[in-house]
Amino acid sequence: MLRRKLVSLWQTGSAGPRAMFTLACMLASIAVDAQTPTTVNAPVVTSAEEYALHQLVAVLQQTRTLQATVEQLLMDQEGRELQETRARLTMQKPDNFRWEILQPYPELQVTDGHTIWRYEPDLEQVTIETFNSKLERTPVMLLNGTEQTIGKSYKVSATKLADGVRQQFVLQPKQPDSLFVTLTLTFNGAVLEEMHFEDSLGQKTSLAFKMDQRNQPLDSALFHFTPPQGVEVINNTHN
Repeated sequence: MLRRKLVSLWQTGSAGPRAMFTLACMLASIAVDAQTPTTVNAPVVTSAEEYALHQLVAVLQQTRTLQATVEQLLMDQEGRELQETRARLTMQKPDNFRWEILQPYPELQVTDGHTIWRYEPDLEQVTIETFNSKLERTPVMLLNGTEQTIGKSYKVSATKLADGVRQQFVLQPKQPDSLFVTLTLTFNGAVLEEMHFEDSLGQKTSLAFKMDQRNQPLDSALFHFTPPQGVEVINNTHN
């Protein structure tokens, strides 16, 4: 039961970015190369919250694609470790995500922004559903968020860390039915390093990202899935 909750994180938003994910997710395409200088007109802001939101979106705009190894730790309300997961996240804006759990239990979730496939090899089962990209339900979709979509779903605050390079954004959902109460993103420049959030049950999830590549072309086949022969297929797209 715990494993099912953990590995469904980016579609449900209850155990981490699933959707990274998982590793949740997220959403308009913003084709900005981090290595190409760009000029952005500064918006007129009326509050610290609006300024923090603009800062966050400016960071997110610098990544079009990514592949990363993710170490995810799930803890209970008392801070006790419940499970550690190692996964691989592949993302391509606007809405392509691939979340492959490597340890302790192999599982694959893939979405092209319309359909999500969940393959559980140990159960020999594939579940197919219509993808839900709501930001408050799928935290990882923040990676693709715009100023409008993020601002509609979250209150944002920003802090520069002591090293003067990394910055941290804290997001609090505006919707009462959100599956988590706070979400923290830590960036080193434009590179996502950590994601932490606490769900509505008091469980805490910590994700550490080791970036393998950013803004490199990706094969579109990574974001589609054909069920292996002989496995059970549960198609819920018509429900």
